[in-house]
Amino acid sequence: MTGFTIKDVAREAKVSVGSVSRVLNGLAVSEAMKKKVDAAVAKLGYQPNSLARSMRTRSTGAVGFLVTDISNPLYGATINAVDARLRANGLMLLLASSGNRLQTELDVLAEFKRRRVDGLLMAPGSDANGPMLETLERFGAPIALMSGDFPRRFASVTTDYRSGVKSATRYLLDLGHRRIALLTPLAHLWPGRERIAGFRAAFREAGLPEQNALVRPQNLGLDTADDVADLLDVAQPPTALVLLGTRILAGALRTLRERRLRIPADLSIISIGDTEWTAVHEPPITALRWSADDVADALVGLLLAQINGVAAGAAPGRVTVPTELVLRGSCAAPRDPGA
Repeated sequence: MTGFTIKDVAREAKVSVGSVSRVLNGLAVSEAMKKKVDAAVAKLGYQPNSLARSMRTRSTGAVGFLVTDISNPLYGATINAVDARLRANGLMLLLASSGNRLQTELDVLAEFKRRRVDGLLMAPGSDANGPMLETLERFGAPIALMSGDFPRRFASVTTDYRSGVKSATRYLLDLGHRRIALLTPLAHLWPGRERIAGFRAAFREAGLPEQNALVRPQNLGLDTADDVADLLDVAQPPTALVLLGTRILAGALRTLRERRLRIPADLSIISIGDTEWTAVHEPPITALRWSADDVADALVGLLLAQINGVAAGAAPGRVTVPTELVLRGSCAAPRDPGA
């Protein structure tokens, strides 16, 4: 903040302090008045005291966004899109990462509340009960979640993982694969449960034994390569892998390279989540993708509706973003069609 005060701006513009305040707070004034104040602000380099203004208006102009892993490229596209939409509406994004730790989530939410953010966006890494649910209930500002777990009184945006993973698995089954492994983290939370449900449903509807649908829950703190190596060492290894995201996919590819296994000749691969990396890999990797722009539009739209009072007295709303299977070169029929 500069050393100038609102009184200095008023003196420079030759208007009242009240007129300066109205201009700075975006209230209705004449165009001539606005030009005078804007010119004085520019000349003095005046910067309003945002904390003092927030105490008067009860608005900080900030929205908190808490994700589980800020380094995850699948979050990166959504975060960028959300930031652009918030800025277009005069709001600033405060971003935090929980590392899938409940206590960190609770600490961040407490800090967001202390800073009196105008709203909260969140991709929970915790169950929709106990301390997390209680904290959200008492947050005191509009909320929009990236989860289907929480009660319907919370606005939420979900990705149609169940149908998406089901279609990806059905594609592999149609190619002739009969033993397929799904590697996904956070299997106890809604996104993981939805992926697993879609995966198993594809086997069930194909009339195939569900034990052939090999589910391997992943701990993001451990190396996926070890789990993939164990899968390949069993008596009847899978002939295809469905892998969530960049980190798990990278671990699997490292194992295949070390064993000199070829994609898709020796093993077919599908990635849940699409990035530039999956498209330029050799061979390009078939991926289940969704629109980060659609997720951002829905999240910000649901939040702004609450902030602006549009949703007052009505259910906050729920939006499901569809998925699309992008076929590339990482899948083929297994060598042994009965495998």
